[in-house]
Amino acid sequence: MVQSTLLFGGLPTSTPAEILMNRSATPKPNFKTKSDYVRTPISITGLKKIWRKMLQNDGSETVVMYPFGGKMNDYSETAIPYPHRAGVLYQVLKTVDLSDQASDKTRVSRRRIDWLQSFDNFLEPYVSKNPREAYMNYNDLDLGVESDTYKEASVWGERYWKKDNFKKLIRIKAKVDPKNFFRHPQSIPVF
Repeated sequence: MVQSTLLFGGLPTSTPAEILMNRSATPKPNFKTKSDYVRTPISITGLKKIWRKMLQNDGSETVVMYPFGGKMNDYSETAIPYPHRAGVLYQVLKTVDLSDQASDKTRVSRRRIDWLQSFDNFLEPYVSKNPREAYMNYNDLDLGVESDTYKEASVWGERYWKKDNFKKLIRIKAKVDPKNFFRHPQSIPVF
């Protein structure tokens, strides 16, 4: 499995694994990522449409589907902050690589990011609904940032953690970090 870490880190799988011990020797990937969960099987027709849409990009995309189920279903969605468990067939991780670009503002970068957004919109009929769920292990600033009210924050917070967990995490955050020292654009807010 180390080879997959090398691959996702932008290195050839034949690279000696020891390079992962040297942070300054590994490339700093630049990418934009979005995620979804699938709760209902996608038909063959739907998969063919998705495949055709993927081929409209320039090859900078990666789409990974992580299967769920099994032991994951044994834990309640409120047992820990990560709630996406029972009923989830798989997660869809969609990424465009921007590493060959000087910034995310170049013409090529913007075209790739626009394709990713159109692909994300295209997948809407096939993924979770009410709310459309996502996973937060990276910032997806398209979903919302640093909200002033619970209503604003819940737009992205409930997608990441679901309603009950989001409320619980807000209560915990208020107790352990009331001054919001540990924060990023989509961290648990303090109200």
